[in-house]
Amino acid sequence: MSEEIADAVLQQVGTAAGLRFDRTSTAERVADVLRELIISGDLPPGTPLREQQLVTSFEVSRNTIREAFRLLGRERLVVYHLHRGVAVRRLDEHDVHDIYRTRRPLELMAIEYSAEASEASLVALLDLVEQAEAAAEAGDWKQVGTLNIAFHQHLVELIGSERISSFFRVVDAELRLAFALVEPAELYTPFIPRNRTIAELLVAGDRRAAAAELTAYLDEAEARIRAGLR
Repeated sequence: MSEEIADAVLQQVGTAAGLRFDRTSTAERVADVLRELIISGDLPPGTPLREQQLVTSFEVSRNTIREAFRLLGRERLVVYHLHRGVAVRRLDEHDVHDIYRTRRPLELMAIEYSAEASEASLVALLDLVEQAEAAAEAGDWKQVGTLNIAFHQHLVELIGSERISSFFRVVDAELRLAFALVEPAELYTPFIPRNRTIAELLVAGDRRAAAAELTAYLDEAEARIRAGLR
């Protein structure tokens, strides 16, 4: 994404998100919106986050924006560069490995907990796959990436823990930064059908096969992204 497009996204963020921040708004709410923009791919790695622009967009104080930056910095989503200000973080190979080391146990746990999930929640995984297939057919790879993240977020939500689901939202944002390291069509094309396979196995109740497929899936995805970095 060009810097001009990123600027436009930030200028319109309050309206686009259907939110207006009044004096009672918190830095956490600003951070939430910026995190969602990272997850959706609207703020890719390296995007500058201009303080005054965000003050105007969110209608909050500079201190609120700085606190939001601090929160996102703790989540490793933004970084401060001397003389250049704050920008969305660019990941390195160690970051990618650590993200996938975090994903594996949580998503495999979700496979086990799927035994207690409702049929509707399992079928919802298939619905996300179908939406991703349609987006790929239309060449909308940005939307494919967003739906891929939604698929794995929904998978983790099968655990039924609000704390784990909230934590994984931060992992989602880092994942989107990792995905930006590889050409989208090359990255997503082989994994859309594999998401379908995992969803169909879960609907069928074959958790062992789903876990094996997911393990291979995550190993290959990490290898592709790390290769893209190199």
